[in-house]
Amino acid sequence: MELSLKIIKRLLLAFVFISIGFALGKHFSAWKVTANPAGKAVSAVVRVYYMHGTIRCASCNRIEKMTEKLLKDKYAEEMAAGSIEFADINFQEHEVLAKRFEVTGSCVVVAKMQSGKIIFYKRLDKVWELFRKPAEFDAYISDAIQTCLKSQERRK
Repeated sequence: MELSLKIIKRLLLAFVFISIGFALGKHFSAWKVTANPAGKAVSAVVRVYYMHGTIRCASCNRIEKMTEKLLKDKYAEEMAAGSIEFADINFQEHEVLAKRFEVTGSCVVVAKMQSGKIIFYKRLDKVWELFRKPAEFDAYISDAIQTCLKSQERRK
């Protein structure tokens, strides 16, 4: 009887450790951040977050693709230099960040980061009104990015 209790305890302990490992792995793998691929030191960064829920509709996917395309087309140089990053985040799994940005639904957030901390951010809720108007959509997101980039230049 005592041997079976030891086995059960060890199995339960192994289950707990494995569960914690999976939870941590899921947590860290969900942060899909394209961060400084050139390996250069960057003091300030503009991070463009696509915040989404677990279940996504066709419009949600389109907004994400449009945001990524804009970044690749217009800001490829800045992304390569590490001054702009993209992060695809499930706000339902990352409640702290969702609360910080006051996110309750899918949206784009442009944040200025300094030494890994969020200095300020702008939640771009109008992406829902503009995703069927690509030029206006791009201008809306670009304006927020440019504001962050210009504020970095002034600080240098």
